[in-house]
Amino acid sequence: MNISPEKLEQIEYLLSQSTQGIHLLFDNVSIAKILKNPTENLDFFTVENIKKVQSILAEFIERKTLSEKQDYLKRIDKTTYELLVRTYFNIVDNAVLESTPHKH
Repeated sequence: MNISPEKLEQIEYLLSQSTQGIHLLFDNVSIAKILKNPTENLDFFTVENIKKVQSILAEFIERKTLSEKQDYLKRIDKTTYELLVRTYFNIVDNAVLESTPHKH
């Protein structure tokens, strides 16, 4: 997957906002409902899921505007949406951990 600099900047902006608790893509009710069962408690990172996630992320990132990304999220099925939310917040969590100077 070849990501243009503009799309990369947009994704970095969205992730940056999410690390500050501002979620422009997902509504808080959906996030809470999905993440009520922590991803760590699931067998989430299977080869099958990783392949699905790569495909979903590629389609998602190809959307040019925030509005197009939000429309995409509204059209995908519940399972795909959950995969994307869990992956997205795994990335956000890792970004937060990487930016934390003191790890316990």
